Amino acid sequence: MTGRRGRSQLSAARIAAEDARRIFIEEYRFLRGSLMSHESIARHLGISLATLQTRVMRYDCLILTAAEQRISDRLDALIEAGEPFTLEQVSALDDGTALWLIGTALGRGRIRSSQAGSGRPRRPSVYIPVRGAP
Repeated sequence: MTGRRGRSQLSAARIAAEDARRIFIEEYRFLRGSLMSHESIARHLGISLATLQTRVMRYDCLILTAAEQRISDRLDALIEAGEPFTLEQVSALDDGTALWLIGTALGRGRIRSSQAGSGRPRRPSVYIPVRGAP
């Protein structure tokens, strides 16, 4: 009898997780459709920007404005070129969006940072495309 209870609790946990995922995606889409920035959405949800980015990546539901899409296209072109690049090369005007997109690319393993694991003082990162990454 305890085996059956354990399965039903596991099933309930899966249902709750799926409901949370669906609700997050609906709310995120609504807020982005209302032209809220990612920073504003994170504040609205009471989570950090890093947590928002993690959830958006996990649920694969990123929505970009037209201006953000142009920055994303520029980042994709730099990654595809295969040469190291800096944040300024992605976007000199909107470093918030560029940092968000670079963070996503780092999280997906498309690039790596020159700062990763270094104990040296902070200096501008150089991002290196990862060959054969998704």
